[in-house]
Amino acid sequence: MATPLHAVGVKSLNKSPGRRRFVFKTFSQRIEEVEIDVYRSLDKIKPEPSEGSSFFRDYLVEWRELNTAEDFISFYEKMMPLVQTLPLVLLHKESILSELLSRLQLKARLSLEPILRLTASLSRDLLEDFISFLPRIADSFYSLLKSGADREPEIIEQIFKSWSHILMYLQKYLVKDVVHVLKVTIKLRYYPEWYIQEFMADATSFLLRNAPKEQLRKGIRKIMFEIVNKPLPARKSGVIVLLYHIMRGPSSKFHSRADWVLQLLTENSTFNIGGDKFNQGVDTVIEVLTATFKRLCEDLEPKELNLMWNCLYNRIDDSVNDEDYRHLSCLLSLLISTVQINNGMKISDYQPMIERVRSFVQKFIVPSSIVVGQDNSEIVDKILQLMLCILDGLKSFNDMSTISSCLLQWTPVFALRNSSVLTFIRELLEKDPYIIHASRVNILSAMNDLIETSQDEVVYLICSLCERLQKNSLISSFLDGTSTEGLSRIHGFLQGAICSWIGVINDISHGNLASTSTDEGKLALLWGIICCYPHMIDVRARPSSLTDLIDALDCLLMIEDESIAGVSKHTWQSLLGAAISSYYKLGNICGLEETRKILHLAKTYKSSSHVLSAVADYLDSVYGPIMEADSHCKSYLPEFETEKAVDALGIFADNLCNSDKAIRVATLRILCHCECHECKMSANDQPPENIMKTEGYQTHPAESHGSYGVNVLQLLLSIEATPLSISTSRKVILLISRIQMAISAGKISETYMPILLSGIIGIFYNRFSYLWNPASECLAILIRENVALVWGKFVHYFEECLSTFHSPHNKPDGQSAEVPYNSCDLVERFTSFAAPTSDSTPYATVLSSLLQSLQKIPSVAESRSRQIVPLFLKFLGYNNEDLLSVGSFNSDACKGKEWRGVLKEWLSLFKLMRNPRAFYRSQSLKDVLLIRFMDENDAEIQMRVLDCLLTWKDDFLIPYEQHLRNLISSKNLREELTTWSLSREFSY
Repeated sequence: MATPLHAVGVKSLNKSPGRRRFVFKTFSQRIEEVEIDVYRSLDKIKPEPSEGSSFFRDYLVEWRELNTAEDFISFYEKMMPLVQTLPLVLLHKESILSELLSRLQLKARLSLEPILRLTASLSRDLLEDFISFLPRIADSFYSLLKSGADREPEIIEQIFKSWSHILMYLQKYLVKDVVHVLKVTIKLRYYPEWYIQEFMADATSFLLRNAPKEQLRKGIRKIMFEIVNKPLPARKSGVIVLLYHIMRGPSSKFHSRADWVLQLLTENSTFNIGGDKFNQGVDTVIEVLTATFKRLCEDLEPKELNLMWNCLYNRIDDSVNDEDYRHLSCLLSLLISTVQINNGMKISDYQPMIERVRSFVQKFIVPSSIVVGQDNSEIVDKILQLMLCILDGLKSFNDMSTISSCLLQWTPVFALRNSSVLTFIRELLEKDPYIIHASRVNILSAMNDLIETSQDEVVYLICSLCERLQKNSLISSFLDGTSTEGLSRIHGFLQGAICSWIGVINDISHGNLASTSTDEGKLALLWGIICCYPHMIDVRARPSSLTDLIDALDCLLMIEDESIAGVSKHTWQSLLGAAISSYYKLGNICGLEETRKILHLAKTYKSSSHVLSAVADYLDSVYGPIMEADSHCKSYLPEFETEKAVDALGIFADNLCNSDKAIRVATLRILCHCECHECKMSANDQPPENIMKTEGYQTHPAESHGSYGVNVLQLLLSIEATPLSISTSRKVILLISRIQMAISAGKISETYMPILLSGIIGIFYNRFSYLWNPASECLAILIRENVALVWGKFVHYFEECLSTFHSPHNKPDGQSAEVPYNSCDLVERFTSFAAPTSDSTPYATVLSSLLQSLQKIPSVAESRSRQIVPLFLKFLGYNNEDLLSVGSFNSDACKGKEWRGVLKEWLSLFKLMRNPRAFYRSQSLKDVLLIRFMDENDAEIQMRVLDCLLTWKDDFLIPYEQHLRNLISSKNLREELTTWSLSREFSY
């Protein structure tokens, strides 16, 4: 008996790259090599049996010479007496077929090929009488595949060659009732494996293509009813592949019957199969037809597909003429889905489609005037979708002239006043910037008509329009071609909304909350209005409305509560930032008084990234980007000249160690406009000019001060503003090294030391580990060289970071808030603006980096144990003011993998110190290490604790150092327990 071991694949020549010459083929490769094209085979077919014999007997004798498997030999011996003549075959046809089918088992794999071939030859003898056996044969083939033959490519090929020969031999009879054949083969056609469906469809399509038109119609309806009745994934794929093979001809062309099949698939009755009995019937039919057309588009050239497009166009014309709008809607859905394939590149000529869309506009959109009737709303939606598809296709061919012509023809679309045009504009704004710019006048006209009825949606679309054009530097010509009258409603709405909100905010400020209500949707609308304002209002208009709004928000934020009118203070600050940003975008701000006011807001709301970013944008727009300016010839504001710059550095210093990157970058952009403080150097420290020239030394813009040192603010800004990646990491590390060398060389003024400390700590919050070690080394040198200036600030920040780490919610600032499930797009955008996402380094990692910096300067840390030891005890969960015993600690503060990682860094720091006996609270520290941590189950922590205890150099401990290390090490524990004697006589 044959087993699966007999079917082990053999190696074949390796045609892919590699050193191995022979390899085993994968299952998919073996499936691809299966060839079942019996209809176009050049193999000679025997026209008649031998004289006095039958086809079955001739093949039986032939295979007797070719196959000696046990199952086939037994069949041969049993059947040979019964098939000597054709009358005998006809007489014993039932027993012959039963014997054949009984041997269709996987265990008889070596006999399957002759058995399957004999089954096909029997159909040639029985002809019409064989049709009654088709159900049994199909079920036997299905059972054979299910038993494991579907994983054997050779057996699959044999099965479907046999089935294809049966259909070919009985074609004359089967085409009279193709529905019967489809019923018989339903389990094989919808077999779960795709390749079985592929082979079955190839065989069945031969029969359908050769059937009379009426039988083909019945067959198509039968297939579509099957999928509508049970829209399962396996059935959908089976129908798709069958329809594809029916229409697909040789040599990448359509079959001659494809035109008739396409007409059947697109006629009205096809979409009405099942009637009202199946709710999703139409959608299922459209889905299947779309997938079928997609496969045809993938295999055929665009010119060959003209047959398909012409069929759709003709059907659409007929449905319009017959006013069958339900059929038209289905056809448009099918056309839209098909056009989207490959971005419309499968259409060789768009003109017929454009002409039909033009006629649709005249028929369905122009007569409807302003409001579309309910009956035609679905058709109008489909027409608008088709327009978008046409634009995508034309853009794929880069046919800009035709796009311009289409947009001109489609102008009436923008006069609609319903949700359809809003959806159309929303999708239009996602297209190419050229398309958006070319249609901006029509879009603004539509927005002007709809601003009063759909405020949220229109404001969102105007924001999107401005954002897209601004990204592509097209915002300058934004309002070209529009008139003041054409935007009068938008102007009136924006002005009125701003004035109304000023009144609301003033009422809240004065405590009058009864007549005011603020929710997320209203605030989102206000934010959208603020963003639109500078783009939609003429630059010559007075910006007093925004000025009043800024003053009102400033007054409101003077309230000390964290929540104002049910809205967080952070949200109100984000609105203030948006108002400042829009204020300077109006372009008519240049006075010193306005600048002082803007800077005052930045100082007042220094914790708001939105306010800081807006102020930084303002300074860059008025005084130029700082990275492009020459600091020697740059003029400074009175607020940022030398004397007042010191105050500004002190006010904004803490921002540079904020976990929010946006706050750090915006703060540095503002501070870079301050006048630099010179660091005077001796003549010996100045680099010779000739050396710089001959060695080709290239300086960073921040190092252009010659003997006056370096501008650390510009260096910090370059570090923070550079997008972090593997390719840019070297550049950033070099910038950190420049700061480190400047500190060592004394090229930085003492004024900058505190803010430089904050800036280096802020680098740790960049979630990019390549920067942490260079920043740690730079921080260590900064502390070592300037202990008196920075140590107090370092300890203060370390304590704040430690408190935040111990807090229940120790995530870095700037985490995005959750968006309500049912929120609109404008609310989502406002929420993401007010609470942007942040990917800052966790506080545990920052603490570890700070401790690693101290490890590089242990002498500094040791000499300041009065601050270090209390911080360590606080980290361990103790109350420094009331340390009663080693066990009196907060266990909730000492949990987790992150806490243990920071603990190891603490222990690494203490073991580097030389004289712990002189520590502040030395005995308490020693007791904690000895009693609490020496019995830790973490061997690494135990070893580090032992290293720390050994620094006390106690006589009772030092002699046993190696023994204790061996006990801690799991590798040496067993041996140490055996060899270390604790008797009095034992000498260490």
